[in-house]
Amino acid sequence: MLFFAHVRRFYETLFFAQLGIVATLFAFSGQAHAHGRPPLIGQVAFHPDDPDFVVARATWGLVLTEDGGESWRWMCAAVMGTDPTREDPVIRVMPDGAILAGNFSGIWRSTPERCDWEQPDPAVTDVFTIDLDVRPSEPGTVFALITSGIDSDQLFRSDDMGRSWSEVSTLQELVLMERVRLAPSDPTRVYLSGAIPNDPETMGRRAFFFRSDDAGETFTETELPLLDGERNAHLLAVDPSDPDRALVHMTRRATDDRPQRLLLTEDGGATFRLVMEALELSGAAFSPDGSQAWATARTTDGLFRSDDGGATFTQLVGGNFPCVGHSGERLWMCVDELRDDYAMARTETGDTIDRVLVFDMIRQLPDCPRCSQVGYVCPEWFPDLAYDLRLDGVTAPDGGMTGAPRDASVPLTCTDGGEPEPPTTEGCACRAGGGKSSHPGWLFGLFLATSLWWRRRLPGSGGTRRQTASSSGPCDC
Repeated sequence: MLFFAHVRRFYETLFFAQLGIVATLFAFSGQAHAHGRPPLIGQVAFHPDDPDFVVARATWGLVLTEDGGESWRWMCAAVMGTDPTREDPVIRVMPDGAILAGNFSGIWRSTPERCDWEQPDPAVTDVFTIDLDVRPSEPGTVFALITSGIDSDQLFRSDDMGRSWSEVSTLQELVLMERVRLAPSDPTRVYLSGAIPNDPETMGRRAFFFRSDDAGETFTETELPLLDGERNAHLLAVDPSDPDRALVHMTRRATDDRPQRLLLTEDGGATFRLVMEALELSGAAFSPDGSQAWATARTTDGLFRSDDGGATFTQLVGGNFPCVGHSGERLWMCVDELRDDYAMARTETGDTIDRVLVFDMIRQLPDCPRCSQVGYVCPEWFPDLAYDLRLDGVTAPDGGMTGAPRDASVPLTCTDGGEPEPPTTEGCACRAGGGKSSHPGWLFGLFLATSLWWRRRLPGSGGTRRQTASSSGPCDC
């Protein structure tokens, strides 16, 4: 029964992701996207000691700034073992500058210079990473929610910035966990949230909030009653100054146009109360002292601010903000550039919003050696990226995709002083159909191919991981 619950979680996520992709592609049928979905930034993460060092996850990989948004560099998804057409890894930044990324194949870690990536520990390899969180007071300590897709979800911990991992606890069997959050002011307090998709006793969905006072070894639970059509409980943020205060988003399907609830607990999850509602809530964050809180929404409801620590909220501005995060004195927000003409913004009070990123600024890679993974693999992705971002002077790649290497292998023949031939995909049938075609058949093909890919990647389905160019040639379709 548990296996089918995990399958249901994966396929529900897939279906609504595909639904959004297809709807958007029809809306923008005049522009075919090389990667199969419109460009969008969906998460923001921060260096624990440097508020100017910001990393954002995007549909093509990562975009990062080390000067507070004055300049930006990009990184392709392939170097972190991620398929940009289907995966949105969760990211965190470590004190040494390394980036952690959790995806369908486990947890990846970059070097501090962010030029190479690896999966450092077999314990968190070949698993699905659900969520990651870092405690600001102990930024080298990371907690991860992972699942094999067959057994109960597990909570793992790293105390060396993601280099090695150990299991903390195996979680409740029927609950599919969705979020882990650490209380910044209490190293023993860990929160989780999730849902039972189909409880065998009630034959319905049930959502839960979990609290641990022993650093994740044991948990007490509180059920969060679901209103008509609500699907899950997503824990968004914990007050940095008070471990008992947290904000929880009660989710709905992407096709449900009813407002979504934001709940506040002030007693560590014993009780909750409604503090605001908005269409398609996307995130929440507290200020460092907990006196203010912020919430964002994806549709037109935009940005909200609370001046009483999350007890009440006031709408500041409309807009489409897929994510939000707070670092230092600044609030950072993702924006849908296809709708609003910019991709990221920041503010200190919310009264004025500064636009800090437009897609046209994303043209340079990090300064990495030619034979590093980033230096060798990512340049081959630039024609795809440039076309997707509609950068000036860029035409559609022939056939819609460049045939860039789809893995992070660097050939042994590579030398920083030379220009080795990149892996070829000739004869692999990896290219997409005509880039300018608006025929709906290719949309159905995308839907079917994605479904089959998910089935292949599900543990226990008989599928295998993608092979690398170094082991079996460059054909990775």
